[in-house]
Amino acid sequence: MGAFGKSQSIIVSGESGAGKTVSAKFVMRYLASVAASRTRSEGTTSIEARVLASNPIMESIGNAKTIRNDNSSRFGKFIQINFCERGRRIIGAEMKTYLLEKSRLVFQAPGERNYHIFYQLCAARNHPALKDLHLGPCESYSYLTQGGDSRIPGVDDKSDFGELLKALQLLGFDNKQISDVFRVLAGLLLLGNVHFENGEASSAVSPGSAQEIARLCSEMWEINESDLRVWLTRREIRAVNEVVTKPLTKNEAVRSRDALTKMLYAHLFGWLVDKINEALNEKEKSDGVNRRKRPDRFIGVLDIYGFETFEINSFEQFSINYANEKLQQQFNQHVFKLEQEEYVREEIEWVRVDFHDNQPAIDLIEGPVGMINLLDEQCKRLNGSDADWLSQLRNSTELKRNPQLAFPKVLSKDFIVRHFAADVTYNTEGFVEKNRDAIGEQLLDVVVASRFQFIRTVIGPAVVAIPANSTPGRKTTKKTVASQFRDSLKELMQVLCSTRPHYVRCIKPNDSKISFDFEPKRAIQQLRACGVLETVRISAAGFPSRYPYDEFARRYRVLYTKQSALWRDKPKQFAELACQQCLEEGKYALGKTKIFLRTGQVAVLERVRLDTLAAAAIVIQKTWKGFVARRKYETMRKSLLIVQASLKAFLAFRRIKYLQMHRAVIVMQSAVRGYIERRNYEAIRNAVIGIQAAFKAQRVRRYVEKLRYEKSAITIQSAWRGYAVRREQIARRKKVVMVQCAVRKWLAKRRLRELKIEARSVGHLQKLNTGLENKIIELQMRLDIANARTKEETEKLNTTSKDLEKTKAELAMMEAERLTLLEARHRVEVLQEEVERLETECDLKEAQRGGMETKMVDLQSRLEQMQSESGQTIAELTEQLEKSKSDQSGWDLERQKMEAELNTERAARHALDAEVVAMREQLMKNVDLFESSTFQKKSSPKKTREDDGSSRTTSNLSQLTGSFSAETMNGMPRGSPEALLDNMAITFEQLRMINDLRQRNEHCQRETERMKAILEASTLIDTLDKKTSLKAFEAVRVTELEGAYNRLKNDMERIVSGQSGATHSVFERIMEENERLRDEAVELRSMLSSHFERQSVAGSSGYRRSPRPDSGHCSGADSEDGSSGADLEEDLCIERQCRHLKNLAENLTRMLTNQNMEIERLQQQLRFSESQTSFRPSDVSLDEAVRGAHKQTQLLAQQNMDLNDKLTRQSEELAEARAQLRGYSGPLGLENTSDEEIIRLEAFDKGSVTHSGFLEVYNVPEFARIIVCELKPSLARLLTKNLPAYLLLAAFRNHDEKRDETALTGLFSSVHLVLKDTISRSHDLDLLSLWLVNLWRLFNLLRQYSGEDKQPEWHVANTETQNSYRFKAYDVAPIRDQLKLRIEECYSSLMKKAIEHVFSPKIVPGILQHESSSDLMTAGQDKRDRGGVDSQRKSLDDLLQFMDLVHTKLKTYGGDDVVVKQVIGQMANWMCALALNHMMFRRELCNFEKAIQIKHNVTEIQNWLNGKGLPDCRENLEPLVQACHLLQSRKDASNMDTLCGEMTSRLKPRQVVAILQHYDPSDEMEDGLSPEFLIQIQKKLNERAIANGDPIEDKDTLIMMGTYLPPFNTHPFSYSDFPLETLSLPSCLHMQSVCRLV
Repeated sequence: MGAFGKSQSIIVSGESGAGKTVSAKFVMRYLASVAASRTRSEGTTSIEARVLASNPIMESIGNAKTIRNDNSSRFGKFIQINFCERGRRIIGAEMKTYLLEKSRLVFQAPGERNYHIFYQLCAARNHPALKDLHLGPCESYSYLTQGGDSRIPGVDDKSDFGELLKALQLLGFDNKQISDVFRVLAGLLLLGNVHFENGEASSAVSPGSAQEIARLCSEMWEINESDLRVWLTRREIRAVNEVVTKPLTKNEAVRSRDALTKMLYAHLFGWLVDKINEALNEKEKSDGVNRRKRPDRFIGVLDIYGFETFEINSFEQFSINYANEKLQQQFNQHVFKLEQEEYVREEIEWVRVDFHDNQPAIDLIEGPVGMINLLDEQCKRLNGSDADWLSQLRNSTELKRNPQLAFPKVLSKDFIVRHFAADVTYNTEGFVEKNRDAIGEQLLDVVVASRFQFIRTVIGPAVVAIPANSTPGRKTTKKTVASQFRDSLKELMQVLCSTRPHYVRCIKPNDSKISFDFEPKRAIQQLRACGVLETVRISAAGFPSRYPYDEFARRYRVLYTKQSALWRDKPKQFAELACQQCLEEGKYALGKTKIFLRTGQVAVLERVRLDTLAAAAIVIQKTWKGFVARRKYETMRKSLLIVQASLKAFLAFRRIKYLQMHRAVIVMQSAVRGYIERRNYEAIRNAVIGIQAAFKAQRVRRYVEKLRYEKSAITIQSAWRGYAVRREQIARRKKVVMVQCAVRKWLAKRRLRELKIEARSVGHLQKLNTGLENKIIELQMRLDIANARTKEETEKLNTTSKDLEKTKAELAMMEAERLTLLEARHRVEVLQEEVERLETECDLKEAQRGGMETKMVDLQSRLEQMQSESGQTIAELTEQLEKSKSDQSGWDLERQKMEAELNTERAARHALDAEVVAMREQLMKNVDLFESSTFQKKSSPKKTREDDGSSRTTSNLSQLTGSFSAETMNGMPRGSPEALLDNMAITFEQLRMINDLRQRNEHCQRETERMKAILEASTLIDTLDKKTSLKAFEAVRVTELEGAYNRLKNDMERIVSGQSGATHSVFERIMEENERLRDEAVELRSMLSSHFERQSVAGSSGYRRSPRPDSGHCSGADSEDGSSGADLEEDLCIERQCRHLKNLAENLTRMLTNQNMEIERLQQQLRFSESQTSFRPSDVSLDEAVRGAHKQTQLLAQQNMDLNDKLTRQSEELAEARAQLRGYSGPLGLENTSDEEIIRLEAFDKGSVTHSGFLEVYNVPEFARIIVCELKPSLARLLTKNLPAYLLLAAFRNHDEKRDETALTGLFSSVHLVLKDTISRSHDLDLLSLWLVNLWRLFNLLRQYSGEDKQPEWHVANTETQNSYRFKAYDVAPIRDQLKLRIEECYSSLMKKAIEHVFSPKIVPGILQHESSSDLMTAGQDKRDRGGVDSQRKSLDDLLQFMDLVHTKLKTYGGDDVVVKQVIGQMANWMCALALNHMMFRRELCNFEKAIQIKHNVTEIQNWLNGKGLPDCRENLEPLVQACHLLQSRKDASNMDTLCGEMTSRLKPRQVVAILQHYDPSDEMEDGLSPEFLIQIQKKLNERAIANGDPIEDKDTLIMMGTYLPPFNTHPFSYSDFPLETLSLPSCLHMQSVCRLV
């Protein structure tokens, strides 16, 4: 309340008997202790004591014993504790009550009691305050004996009465008021002893009750006894003009008595609550008038009845459960709805949590056509009854649609409401009467006429409710009990919604009221019903702690002090920086106005804050203590200086005397010592000269011996190297033999697999099953005998099992203690490692700071030099600017001329466009003109093509001539000659257009053939490393080109035939085809680029590269005995063939170019001749026009035949040349090929350019965009594998060589941000696979080329060249850490976004539902029934095909074994988990036959893993295999050791038991498994788990983790032998403008 400045509320809820009342008392006691008043008036009691004193009073008058609770609150209360403005002191309290259970006064179920106050009065009847009432024991009153035994174990009613008196006195009740209260209560007990009997006309008070009613009227309430007797047995009915007195039956009289009792107790209860509220509120005096203080803030404690359900539930339970529904709705709205709405409002990434919304149940009760309104309607009627109300409920159409209301199947007085906690059946008997809560006016008047003033005061509200001047027959408007309760609940909800609520959920451990007895299932039901489980789930997934940014900044401003005013000016930025510094990523989220923290993060921030403040306090203390010590030191130093000066003077005098004597002695000693030293020096000098002479002679002799040794070593090395070469050749032969053996072994395995599949066929299985059936019958008989024996043994084991369970419990406790100790030790070790790591990081940061200082000095010097150079460049630029201004004027004139020419060209283009539109419209109108032979070109032999071409030409010519003649003969009568001539002109114009289209088509075909020829030439050059793959690619391209040609032919035929809409559709298809061909051209260029760059680099590197393993070729240098004479001769022959074929290819290309030029020239002449001889119908007659048309048609046909023949001959020559080129596999040089014949060849001719594996990047953002966004997976397949990883490594090495740390981190940050965004948004399998492989390769390259020596295994396999490429200046460990995070993110996206949603639906059909023998089993079925079988048969194939697809993509992009094993292994884990989870809960899968099928399917998957070189992934499927073995094995006591042994070693105990519980015997001869057998299995498995030292939680583990994804394991190291000096930039990515190789 103090932190948020808002009123608070504490809602204590739970089932009856869960401890709500006790919890509310603890809350009030706590608030009273922490917020006690500091000042207290003399003679008054503190407000805290008065608040606590209200508890005994309310428990006495409002609590009672029920079946489920000995102290059950039979009313609801909301205690509002008011606080002062600052919120630190209690200034008052107020209590509101809801729905007192008045029916308990007159009726108690067996095992229950009335309210405590009555039993306390009877128990303390000898107390001085009660002596005048002459009370008897509780057994003497009818209202107190209906429930049986009235005692509660452990409760002393007499002592409770003493506490009640103290509380009443503490709250300011005087003795008169206390005695009046007890007098009214005693009168209620006497009224309950009044009994009735049936008389002649009406019922009457029985004579046995005369004494009780006399005492009641005279001593207790002082009312008229005769009037009371009359109106207890009669009732007055008022009509409009008359009053009728109706006698009551015995039962009606009892109800009248009970109604009076309930009314009096309810009003007494309300009066006590009002008095308590007056005592709890402090009043302030203003102008002489006592006024209640208005609370600024308060804390409300709501203690209301819990959810109740009994065997017979009535109106009270209905109201109680209705209140709980409202509270549960408020809880859902606060915890779930508002919580998630705030996340959405603050734009926090959040996954919504589904929860049970009880709004339909509330609408059912309080809706416009709800149960309460219908009940009130019955109460308003004179003859309203429970049966009518139930009929309304049954017949209401709106209530029928509500799913929360149900009725028993057997017709009765009950109805069922589906509450949030449980379904409750209510009995409608008494609903209408209890809701009316009516009492006779005459009976009420008798009580009001009492001479007892207190009772008139208590029932004052009832008198006000019924005015005295009301006219007879007119009903007074009085709210029903349900309406009052509904309104009070609405007010309560408004109060709770205006506060900040807190929830206390009380959980009832058991229903039998036994101490230390906990029922887990019962507790889970309560937790689920009250929403605690959903709360835990949303708290775990969400952010339970949140702060506004300014509040967070004020409290935690000490956490980030780099910018002192940041917390005040930019609190959001401050919060982000502080959390980044102190918290882990993902533990917080930044909203619009608040910061959200996960569970436990506030404690972390508080700990860091306290540590920071403690460190600051230590600095302050240190400074102060230093000042005190320095001041004391100065004082001591001054004193010491005075002492030292005096002492030094005395010592100096004595020293001078000593020095005089010492100097004389030194003079004498120097003379003697000089003589002795000179004599020794001469002796030493002579000895040294002799030693030097001997040493020099020995060194010369050693040098001569070394020369002899090296000469001998060279001779030995030459002999040894020759021997090593011969031995290497022998080893190579052995390897070839091993490869052949491996291939033969693979073929044998494939044959063995086929035999195994045949052995698993249906016929073979049927043979096996016949023997198994006999064995099963025999085993069943043995099992029956064994069962009889085990029943005898179980009786013996029962006695020992109890002792065993005790020992197990003790062992479990000791094991738990051991685990806690181990965890504590592990935490200590982790903390020690963390301290060491932090110390090393501090040292590294200190070293980096020193390096930054040196860099700063260098940069300052560079800046000065650059300033001087910039002055010179500015002068040069000014001169260039003047020159550019003079040039600009000339360029303006040229631009004006070009604009004029452009306008003319535009006009010409518009005219041409208009002509094209007109021609196209005429072409669409022409129908069934003719079929052109040039559009039907087929790939047949030469003779067939000539015959077909000539026949087609002749037929077309005849058709055309016939059409003209028919048109001439038949067309005259139909129209005028001018119309016929116009049609013919249009026809010839369309024919000319068709010829143009045909020529364009032929030109496109020639260009296609030329491109194919160039592609074949490049393919022949690349034969040494890509022969097989490029041949397949060429075949695919030829097929695609043929298909494209056929489509173009069909389109042209549709255009000629004049179909409606054909032109538009053909145009769109051609545009799409053009775009596709452009993409394919880019791919082809990339292939050519990579090839020529590889050729140029290999030619310039100076050494010969070995062929790739997949090329299918071996180098000539690897022959058996070196280069012999025969090999040399063969090489020369190959060179001659190469030159011959090269010349032949050049000649053919030149001929093809000339022929194309000739064809174009002829076409131009043809168009010119057509334009010269165009048909003009206005200048000639009709006959001449027809003859001219015939001649022109014949001429066109002849030209068409000549062109077809010429084109056929050229295509045959070109095909022969291609066949010769394909037959040659040697190298073919293209040094002299022109630019027109090869696409972009000039970009690949690099000459002798070499580089050192460094990549210099000019434009970092563009480089990051190209390498991440422009590199598509379809293009990456054609380039060098892992190309992005090698390029980034080269760029990092370049910055490391230049010692430019800023550029290095900037490059990595740019690529890292683009890559992070791409990975987070992508769902593409290819893209995620590509970058997972490249990130993993870059991660390993940074380890392989790092400058660290801590991990020697990273550099063991490096060559000398690779070791020279290692990083020298900087440590790349931080970059590796960031790459590790990106690898984990990319791996998670690949598995979750791209694989899981496709792979998971295939697991169950592929493993559990797939049947391998479906072909034989469905041989006799109809075709219509085979669809489902085919889908089942394909399910396993689909699963394996998808796994093969993932494996192929990873390998295509360069994935190593580590990546492939982790991805495929995780997929195998998912398969095992999902399949095993389905098996454990599906009975149809747990049988013998299904286990065989599942085992077969798993074996197929394991064989696939072996075939892909992934045998380690087979272990992930082992639990599923063991489950199949378990279903196939014998299940009896004799085989128990096997069942609980190695057969199920990978399965958890509960999993084994679940599979056996769902086991479905496939034969009637086989019985199900008995519970005793399952219990023995459970015990055996638990013993195995304990013996193996398995964790305790594994014994209760049933469900496998499903699609759980562990993080990517980056510990393994993968070595790369790629030579960085051969790296090249692919021109298809256009990276030359942003980077270059150095």
